[in-house]
Amino acid sequence: MGSSVQCPETDGANILTYEICGQDRVVAMSPGWAGGGSRHPALGRTLWDLLGNGNIADVYRALITQTRRTGVGQCFTFRCDDFHTRRVMSMAMVPIGDDRIRFSSRPIVEDRQDSTAFLRRHRAEPLSVDICPECGGIKVGKQWLPAGSALEALGIFAEDIPFRTWPNHCASCRAGGH
Repeated sequence: MGSSVQCPETDGANILTYEICGQDRVVAMSPGWAGGGSRHPALGRTLWDLLGNGNIADVYRALITQTRRTGVGQCFTFRCDDFHTRRVMSMAMVPIGDDRIRFSSRPIVEDRQDSTAFLRRHRAEPLSVDICPECGGIKVGKQWLPAGSALEALGIFAEDIPFRTWPNHCASCRAGGH
């Protein structure tokens, strides 16, 4: 897990958790979620129904693929801004057996922001990000890194940088696998 990233605890008043099964369906949620964990409308739905087919979903697929393939959890910082609020959060993705993964997130910093700064950031030219659909690696410069390390190096989640993902097999997967 990334050394400069603050990983959330698994329990606590401001910790939000959810779990997905091997078919990527949300099977459990902590009570802190709006609407209550056991009654939340996300329960039973796939992560992909909730995230859609965009760039964020592509990065989550890479992280989940890597977590399941290696059995090693991921920890990263991400932004969850709106027009007037800048939120820096941490996320831990931890394998818990039978292809299940627990996601735990917590706020690190929450500040007011000018809405024009938010709009300017989101209208910027997107960064191109190559993701290996087989192993979940992400290309940084000329090398392929594990998804969690690449997120930290690129800063696309932590700095709220616009990005566009592209499927591109890494050299190891093109040669037959890791």
